[in-house]
Amino acid sequence: MLQAIRSTAGSWIAKILFILLIASFAVWGIGDFTRGLGRHVAEVGDVQITPQELDQEFRDEVTRLRRVMGADLTAEQARAFGLLERTLQQMVQRTLVSLAGQDKGLMPSDAMVADEIRRVPVFHNQLGQFDPDLMRALLRQNGMTEQGLVEQVRADMARGQLLGSVSIGAILPTTLAETLFRFRNEKRVADLITVPATAMPEPAAPDASVLAQYHQDRAVRYTAPEYRSLTVAKLTAEAIAGDITVSDADIEQAYSARASEFVAPERRAVVQAVLPDEAAAKSVADAVAGGASLEQAAKAAAAEAIDLGEVTRDQLLPELVEPVFGLSQGAISAPVESTLGWHVLTVRGITPGHERPLAEVRDQVVADLRKERALDRLYEVANQMDDDLAGGATLEEAAQRAGAEIVRIEAVDSRGTTPAGTPVQDVPALPQVLETAFALPSGETGHMTETDAQGYFAVRVDGVQPAALKPLETIRERVLADWTAEQRAAAARTKADELAAKLREGADPARLAATVPGATHARSEPFTRRPEAAALPASLVEELFGAQPGGVAVADGREGPVAARLVEIIPAVPDAAGVKVIRDTTEATLADDLVTQYVGGLQRQFPVSVNRGLIDSLYRPE
Repeated sequence: MLQAIRSTAGSWIAKILFILLIASFAVWGIGDFTRGLGRHVAEVGDVQITPQELDQEFRDEVTRLRRVMGADLTAEQARAFGLLERTLQQMVQRTLVSLAGQDKGLMPSDAMVADEIRRVPVFHNQLGQFDPDLMRALLRQNGMTEQGLVEQVRADMARGQLLGSVSIGAILPTTLAETLFRFRNEKRVADLITVPATAMPEPAAPDASVLAQYHQDRAVRYTAPEYRSLTVAKLTAEAIAGDITVSDADIEQAYSARASEFVAPERRAVVQAVLPDEAAAKSVADAVAGGASLEQAAKAAAAEAIDLGEVTRDQLLPELVEPVFGLSQGAISAPVESTLGWHVLTVRGITPGHERPLAEVRDQVVADLRKERALDRLYEVANQMDDDLAGGATLEEAAQRAGAEIVRIEAVDSRGTTPAGTPVQDVPALPQVLETAFALPSGETGHMTETDAQGYFAVRVDGVQPAALKPLETIRERVLADWTAEQRAAAARTKADELAAKLREGADPARLAATVPGATHARSEPFTRRPEAAALPASLVEELFGAQPGGVAVADGREGPVAARLVEIIPAVPDAAGVKVIRDTTEATLADDLVTQYVGGLQRQFPVSVNRGLIDSLYRPE
């Protein structure tokens, strides 16, 4: 939620604060990662980051990434992408900057925080006005409270003030910006002759010895990978959960142990009006006391009565908790000041706190017990299966006793592909299975191994077909086609070099291209130094930008070798808008560098320690 607020805000916070979040983490030395930090994943100065804080922020990052990559993205995949590491980096970097801000006494006032919140675009209605009701709805949707928002915005503003002072020196002189503009936007025009390999005549058929030597020289290209025949026993919780029973006594005991989870706090249906000053709030409160509804009184004061719905104590700003929970139903509060303004509140309904009875949560308790016991039993069964294998039982015998499923793979390479080129199916955690299988000798059975998907497997290598060069007789057509293509490509390059020599002598490019059947001539559109924009080979663009008109270059292109002669240089004339773009982007880069160096320097003042062992244990695949 807060990330969405930051990304849409046009304020200096959004422009400055998150420079450090995209900065490289290379400023960390390997010595910063240590063990022995107890139950904290990291310590920055005297601030400790808890596993719960890291996990919550990681889950938020996963949710945001799913909006880009799709809902099927798993937490395990996100960790493989490095998202957990990036999340921790962001938390450490923010903490470093916060500590530096506190050290310098930076603390935005309540009024500044309220103004900043009112400027957040996602809290504006269709009229472009700040809408407290919309803000609270968005906060509820994202599991945030008003107080939590205030605290985070205050912290962001303090960090933004500090980073703003660091990056303010990132200024690019106009003369240098104009020089960069000329360099980047200078254009050139060239005559291009393309010689496709397909334009070259078919070479004479090679002797048998030539083709055989070609086959041997490129043995890597024509070598079949090692294939292995495997038998896999896969053990899952579902396979052993069928006979798990849960007694009434077990259910009652689990319910009692988790009683605190099933307590519903008191909730109050609250309606409020937020006014800009105390006088306006008192006027509204007096009008309600005189018989008007809060909605009528708020409208008369050019404000709006906002229905907060049912809220608990922890969903309110601290200033509002006692006034709200001290009101009787239907009563109106005196004006109450908070960071967001002056509040007048009424309670329209009260839902007393209560303990949810066992009957209400029985299904949840039973399901959790079954899952817990299935996983516990899975571990025990896997260990017993391991013991059976160590005792001499075959994989099939041990699997039958344990209730594991047997899967046979006739032949597979280390990437999970069969000799037919199709992927192996129906084997969970296939990469783990293959990693284990390709480390075992033929005939050996591995130990039971835990998977990422709450299961176990054991694999036996039934046979090994070593990697071998495919016989020429079986792939002769493919080898001949490859040899022919290489011969024609080499001939095309030789022809392009010959044409380039004639271009240097002043030959007309169009007439020159006409002498080679299949070759084409074209005069390029003006192109810049970016080869992707010119659709030309990068090496060709580089050579032409180092040449003067009449200079010639040759490079391999997508359609074949290209011989080019530079025709014209078009200087770039700086314009205000273009120079501004270059100045802005370059200054942003300079600011990135300054902030990265500053954050790196903060670690000398506030040492950073990361509990790698705890993080690995918390996120070890289950």
